[in-house]
Amino acid sequence: MFDFFIKNPISIDEIIEFLASALGCASNKILATTFEKLNDPNFPDNDLNEICCLCVYSKIDGNASWLVNLYRISATDDEIRDKIIAVSQLKHIACYIPNDDFNGYLLTGESESPIQVYEDEDIEEENTYVFNQLISNS
Repeated sequence: MFDFFIKNPISIDEIIEFLASALGCASNKILATTFEKLNDPNFPDNDLNEICCLCVYSKIDGNASWLVNLYRISATDDEIRDKIIAVSQLKHIACYIPNDDFNGYLLTGESESPIQVYEDEDIEEENTYVFNQLISNS
């Protein structure tokens, strides 16, 4: 599983096209859905056999619009991260990409090069994510 955030509102079709570019597979091989639909007993399991990526998306509040969870990808987390960063920078689609184990993210797609930011752990509102740029004292 690989999670990242898309900063600005875009359509589900745009998310699929973004992932198709990043993962190098056809957009019809990416299944984008919500957790609610995926957990529905009537969800067609056979759809999962034909895809290269399962994308589960959630609308969120704060500095980002979408939380994107990726499953069933035949690549390492590092490979996925690098591909998403490259396409984010190329297409100027701002994303928060995890880059360390301490709530560190790269804000990509907004400037010439990615910017290190951190998730604000003090936010207690459910489904709300706020990212801050670390200000150094040097």
